[in-house]
Amino acid sequence: MEIRLCVGSLNPAKIRGVVSAFENYFKVVDVKGFRVETGLPPQPIGLDSIIRGAELRARGAMKEGCDFSVGVEAGFYELNSAFYDVEASYVVSREHGESLGFSPSFPIPRWFVDEIKRGRFRELEEIVDYLFSTKNIGDKTGFISILTKGVVVRSELSKLATLMALTKILNKDLYEKPVEG
Repeated sequence: MEIRLCVGSLNPAKIRGVVSAFENYFKVVDVKGFRVETGLPPQPIGLDSIIRGAELRARGAMKEGCDFSVGVEAGFYELNSAFYDVEASYVVSREHGESLGFSPSFPIPRWFVDEIKRGRFRELEEIVDYLFSTKNIGDKTGFISILTKGVVVRSELSKLATLMALTKILNKDLYEKPVEG
């Protein structure tokens, strides 16, 4: 099935990941990225904020001619007094419904979060660029590539989050079937 895909981001790593996920199931004939303002802080903290950002990006990217629109939002959530980075992917289709998926999570140094909350840095990318002399690392391989010594890159996190969101769309009948008892 040929599709036209719209992404609520201009970030090349996010777009690469989203397209790569969809190409497993569809023939992607057109991809458009859109800058979508969410009104959320540059660094979302908390799953509610991360999910909301992904959903707003997906809805903001749904334009005429799009078969699917996708919003990917990365942020931190706290679990047992530690912070983790995760990407959420929200997929919207007029024909196939909506779904949400997540990437694997990885721990973030506590002091990174403290520096963002204090206002010294606006988001993770700024801290990483400052510490490691990178430039726009979030648009490229991401902080995860530094932490994993190049084994995992950011586009893979976007891909996995989007694949997880697609599970519900690809198996719509399973999710809509009532339990027989």
